[in-house]
Formats: sequence, C-alpha cells, structure tokens
Amino acid sequence: MERMNKLAVGLGVVIVAGIAAAPYVSGMMIEKRMQSVSALPGLSDGITWSLDSYQRGYLSSTATSHVTLAGADGTRYLIHFKQTINQIPGVDGRYATIQTVWVPDADIKPQVEQLFSGKEPVVLNTALNIFGGSHTEGEFAPISKPQVAFSGGKMTIDTVASGKFTYAAAFDSLNITGQRDEKGMPQSVAFKGITLDANGLMDKKSHIAWNGQFAMKVASLTVGNEGALSGLALTSHSVRTGDDFAVDVGLDVVEADFSAAPPAFRAMKDLKFKYGVSRIDAPALEDIIKQAQLAQKQTMGDPDKIKQAVSMSVMSHLPALLNAGPKFEIDPISFKLPDGTVAMHFSAELPPGHGNDGMNNPMSLLNLLDMKGDFSIPEAVYRAAQTEAGPDRQATNEQPLQQMVQKGYVTQSNGMLSTNFAFNAGQLTIKQP
Repeated sequence: MERMNKLAVGLGVVIVAGIAAAPYVSGMMIEKRMQSVSALPGLSDGITWSLDSYQRGYLSSTATSHVTLAGADGTRYLIHFKQTINQIPGVDGRYATIQTVWVPDADIKPQVEQLFSGKEPVVLNTALNIFGGSHTEGEFAPISKPQVAFSGGKMTIDTVASGKFTYAAAFDSLNITGQRDEKGMPQSVAFKGITLDANGLMDKKSHIAWNGQFAMKVASLTVGNEGALSGLALTSHSVRTGDDFAVDVGLDVVEADFSAAPPAFRAMKDLKFKYGVSRIDAPALEDIIKQAQLAQKQTMGDPDKIKQAVSMSVMSHLPALLNAGPKFEIDPISFKLPDGTVAMHFSAELPPGHGNDGMNNPMSLLNLLDMKGDFSIPEAVYRAAQTEAGPDRQATNEQPLQQMVQKGYVTQSNGMLSTNFAFNAGQLTIKQP
C-alpha cells in the first residue's frame, strides 16, 4: 500500500509539473513555429512575413514582426505588428492564442489614431492547435470621417498542417469622397456588401498555392456620377495536375449603368468576362517563381535586375513551356444591351511536343499555332457606335461592311452582325457562322 501511495504521489507530482510546465513549453513551441514562417498561405511571393523579436515568458510572451509588400516597381513596404501570446493550453486542443495588432510607423501614427478614433485599426486573434492547424478571427475598426466612412468588418482564416487554408471576410460598406472634379462635383466611390472568400492548398516546399480558388463579391459599386455596378463578382480558380498547371479568371456583373456613356451603351446586363491559360509546364513555372524570389532578395528589390533575372529564367525554360503546348482562351466576353447581346469567344493554342523545334525554328510555330473565335453584335449597336464616331466615319465604314457581307465574311441577319475567324497552318480564314 505504501508503494502504491508513493507511486500515486509520484504520478501526481509529474502531472502537476507537467501542467505547470505546459505554458512554458507552449511558449517554446510557438516561438519555433513563428520563426519557421515566411510565406503566408495563398498569398503571392510579393508578400512575406518575418519575425523581428520574441520575448518568452511563463504564462505569456510578446513578439514583434513585419510583413513586406513588394510592388511591381520593386518598391518595398513594411507593415509592423505586435503579437501577445497567451501560452495557457485549452481543452479544445489549442496550445497557444495569439493576439496581433498593427503598429503604425511613427510618421503616420497620429493620422491613424485620428482616423480610427483611437481604436485598434485591426485586431487578429489566432488559436494554434497541437495538430499544426490554426484558426484566426479578425476585426477591423469602423471609420466615420467626412472623407472616409467604413463600416468595419470581420475576417476568419483557417489553416491545417497539410497546407490547406481558407479565408473569409465581410464588410458592409466603404465610402470614399475625394477632391471635386472640373464641374465642381465631389469625386466619390461607394462600395456596399463586400465579401471575400478563398481556399486552397499551399505546397510546403515551393510556398505556391497551386490548387485554389478566390471570389470577391460586391453588392453594389457607385463611382460618383459616372456610373454604378450591381452584383459584381471577381473569381479565379487554379489547379495543378502532375506537371500541368491551369488558371482562369472571371468577372461577372449583373447590371451596370454608365450615365455618361452614349444611350445605346448606357445600360448593360449580365456582363461576363472569363479568360484562362492551361497546359502550363508547372516545374518550369515553379523554377521561374523561385528565381524571381531569389532575385528579389539578392537585389534588394531592384526592379530592373528582377526583370532581367526573370527574363533570363523564362528564356531558359521556354523550350519546356512551349513543349507543354500552352492554350489561352476567352470564353466569353459578353454583355446585354437594350438592342441585343454583344459576344466574343477566342482561343489560341500550340500542340504539345514542339518545344525544341520551336526554339530552333521560331517561324515553325506560326504553322503550328491554332487560333479561332467568333464575334457578334446587334446591328443597332453597331450603327449607334458609328453615329457617335461622326457622319464622316459612318459613311466611310458603311461601304466596307457591305463588302464584307457580300464576300461572306460577315452575316447580316435578324438584326445581328456576326462572323467566325480561324488561323490554322499559317492561314487566316474569315467566314460567316
């Protein structure tokens, strides 16, 4: 019995010691985890995260970090943050909770405090679990100023150890009023009902989210007296299958009203614009991205040197890119006007397996290139466009149109003008649908 009591006491001491040490251990875990992070899930290589300092404590620790944004021109912007880490494990599997706040630079801090009325502009609360995942809830403070009115909003980010991630954000409204135009009217932009959703799988080695999708939706967008859009949606989708990579981007607008446009073009509905690139050699693209990342670090963001490095990398991988047989598609560009629907489809592709031939004889690519498309427009819309161009242009263009109809290049039927075109084996063909 005595041995059992000693064993029980011993186990009790171990358990108590383990509980007491848990916050300190979780502090070490989070420090190592923060030190290992550089790329942010699903974001471009122009956005990187760095840990500046970490002050480890028993129940809580503090850290400072910054995000670097690299512009297209090579300009680098640093945004600083402060993290407060609560190291007390939770019964839900979390081993730490991090609160992140933005720390404005000294030169803009007074303006930021005035803009947000002394509130924290953005606060992120992140729970890290023992399985390598995380859940973040963010809150953006509202703004109520004469030139800027922002409803504030919320955001969630979830990640798992496998590399999967999801983003979601929602903002009710954003109104920006700028300087007055030449007519004395204030220039303004008003957004309502903004939502952002993204998910994907980030490759741990390349830090590239090959497989993912993104959607930004805006219930309404009004730009001063120039026009308004409703039901705006910007989407993208990408997928990697083996060594093949494909991506497409889409823009949809339910209804548009351009008050300053000519009457025939003022009201649009069901505007769609979708384009995509497929059959991209993924290993070649991955190496090009790596070279761009390396050049960015080695040249301290010098835009000319980065462009030179990327150009050299593209040229070295051009045989592989051509050999994959890349394909570009627009499917479709279309929108409805009061007088009918304007629509266009287009595709251009090279057959796979001709990378070396194309490099040795670039002109041979013209014979391999396959392009095709179609275009249709209401005749009333065409006439309205000619009227806007002026009587001289209208008279000049009427004769060529009739000649194209007579030669069979354009179909003129039921109030529509339409044509098909193709480029194959080095020959361009234009014909009626």
